[in-house]
Amino acid sequence: MSHAHAGAPALSQQQLDTLSALLSVTDTPHEKTFDSMVNATQKWRRRADQERWEVADLKLTDEQKNKVMEHLEALGLIKEMKPDKKHFDYALVLGGTAPRMKSRFQHLVKLWNEGVRFDQIIFLSGQRPTQDDIDQTDTLVSEVIGKDAPDDKKRKARPATEKEAAEMVYMSTKMPDAMKHIKIDFFSTDRFWLVDRWQRGNTRDSIKNWVASHPKPGSAVIVSNQPHLLYQQEVIRQELPKGFTTQATARQSDFDGQLIMYLDALALWLHNLQVRVAQTTNQEADRE
Repeated sequence: MSHAHAGAPALSQQQLDTLSALLSVTDTPHEKTFDSMVNATQKWRRRADQERWEVADLKLTDEQKNKVMEHLEALGLIKEMKPDKKHFDYALVLGGTAPRMKSRFQHLVKLWNEGVRFDQIIFLSGQRPTQDDIDQTDTLVSEVIGKDAPDDKKRKARPATEKEAAEMVYMSTKMPDAMKHIKIDFFSTDRFWLVDRWQRGNTRDSIKNWVASHPKPGSAVIVSNQPHLLYQQEVIRQELPKGFTTQATARQSDFDGQLIMYLDALALWLHNLQVRVAQTTNQEADRE
């Protein structure tokens, strides 16, 4: 999955029709225009102070849920995505919960075993405090220092932040020896104060943080998981300087989690598409 041309339509007519059908299945009022449908999906976005796993699910019938998943698959938020190139300058592994990062990194190992190569691995994580249940920290610690390690050693090995969890994911993942010699950097995006709480960085904050280190422009494969791939690719391509090209990859969704998680990812992707369309329109207007 490569960059789309900046001036290309954000969605094809077929995608617009599919999006309209999805909105109709969920009884969401909308007009059959790009902006109307994008705006209609924004009710599924989680609040800034919420994590994905904290959002209440939609109350739909099984038939409705099945139809929604069919439409999401048609839009590209379910199926596996593979790069068509065999060599990249960078592999950008997106942060998240420890199990999600593990899944993403294992997918990168799978690509390596299938012949895809990259010169450098960049883990884009942050200072989100880990949660023992969500991040399965006991499992991660056992994988790194052994399940029979004394309790005091396990306590000292517990990752306190997402960035530390990312490093332990790397340490605990089996990979070919040649891949172990690839240079790896763990970029950690700080939390910031937002009104009355510490807010973790998001994908845009993470990629900005890496770009601020002035990486040499080149090709990058974005490693995520479904249904988040399209949103994260869109954000990353908006933030990368000229000279970068991207393709994106993810294993097929395992259909776990709540439906609202998929719809939140859809709404985020469409919102960021809308931002790009508006910026492109304004730039073209300025040139006239």
